[in-house]
Amino acid sequence: MYRRVKVKNATGVVEEKVCGVLTDYDLSSWTRSLTEDYTKTSQQRTGTPPFMAHGLLDGSDNLHLYRHDAESIFYIMLILATHYEIQAPTKGKGGGARVRKGNLSFQDWFDAPNYNMLGGIKSDFFTKRKVFEVSPSFKDFRCWLLQLQKSFGLGSGAKQQQKYMEPEESFGEDTFGENTPPATFDEETLGGHVTYNALISPARRLTGELKGLVIRYPPPPPPPASGTQNVGA
Repeated sequence: MYRRVKVKNATGVVEEKVCGVLTDYDLSSWTRSLTEDYTKTSQQRTGTPPFMAHGLLDGSDNLHLYRHDAESIFYIMLILATHYEIQAPTKGKGGGARVRKGNLSFQDWFDAPNYNMLGGIKSDFFTKRKVFEVSPSFKDFRCWLLQLQKSFGLGSGAKQQQKYMEPEESFGEDTFGENTPPATFDEETLGGHVTYNALISPARRLTGELKGLVIRYPPPPPPPASGTQNVGA
């Protein structure tokens, strides 16, 4: 962040200076320590902790992926819908977003003392399907948020199951009785649970004032089922 200010120099001449503030300094890295493969977790922790993906916070993910950005978008929606309410303008008083009174559902995300603890809290929110309530102003977002929580929860559970699978259980027998390796787990989408389609598709089913929400970049159509063939006319 920066701002321009006018100040007088030693000779009394007014000059314009740029005053800057370096934010997220705790997440900065020495240039000489950066690596081409970007595999260090400290180089992937970008953003404000309450809105960062839990895998980057607790170190379970080493590389910043698309799904981490999708998770951050979810957190922004979640905090807005649970911590704020929209007030209409009144005579002599402007309207807009206001912080809700009372205990805020996810205040502990902002008070967590370190990254690991915050990452664990967020992980539990997904895997244990922690209950949350939105403000009346954002009631139309509730189904969308619940669906996203479910998608991230299923994906996180699938990743944990893959990680702790016993070696002897990691191979199955095919129809010929031979041991074959399992399919590689897709880290990018948490086993197919967190995709652009999973993020956007629930918006098509929104009701109330959000019904008919315009989607400028609709998800691509699903691929044809395996075994199907295009038949010419």
